[in-house]
Amino acid sequence: MHLIEDHAAQAQIPVRFAASKVMEGDEKILERLKLTEDLPGQTTVLETKEAPWRIAGEVLRTYIICESEDGSVWLIDKHAAHERMNFDKLKNAQEPPMRQTLLAPIAAELSREDGALLLENLPLLEQFGFACEDFGAGALLVREVPADIDAADTVPTLEEFAERLRTGRSPDEKREALLHTMACKAAIKGGWKSDISELRVLVEKVQSGEVQFCPHGRPVKAKLTKYELEKMFKRA
Repeated sequence: MHLIEDHAAQAQIPVRFAASKVMEGDEKILERLKLTEDLPGQTTVLETKEAPWRIAGEVLRTYIICESEDGSVWLIDKHAAHERMNFDKLKNAQEPPMRQTLLAPIAAELSREDGALLLENLPLLEQFGFACEDFGAGALLVREVPADIDAADTVPTLEEFAERLRTGRSPDEKREALLHTMACKAAIKGGWKSDISELRVLVEKVQSGEVQFCPHGRPVKAKLTKYELEKMFKRA
């Protein structure tokens, strides 16, 4: 459900040549080039830049194993990295998140205190993609939820919203707190099976330095140098 758009960088070369002129000795060149169909008898050439790292695998369906050019090994927490990406995206968004209309509205049965608190903040919930209304006795009827949220997480998300609204003082503090919840709920979870394209985008963001810490301040990666690894096996 949580698919990540692949932003792998590609530099287009403004050169076109007839496909028939690609000779057998060009295999090494073609390894670095991606050929795409263009006009009849012609080919558009896109050069794919090799990343200074490679994904070696994933362990516990939570940590991505990545090897960098200098021989260092990195462990990347995929949930923490994705949570940070979501947080930054939501915080900088100019428009409310996309919504999904529920086929069957969900009656969220909350405590009277939580229900009343959420009803007081309906405009704020609207900003985060929730369309709710009073259903009586502390319950809320939820008709729409953010597209990135699993409908099954609706009630737990609203309960966490209520908890965070209780601790927030100013409107900015409350909004910031809800951003944390939304970013976490929409992120890839540890234990989930992830597609290699999803992992590649996460690694690219982390290894480029764009993502270093989760919204709570925890690091998203740990480094093991070649020397440290060899020392474990008494090679150094």
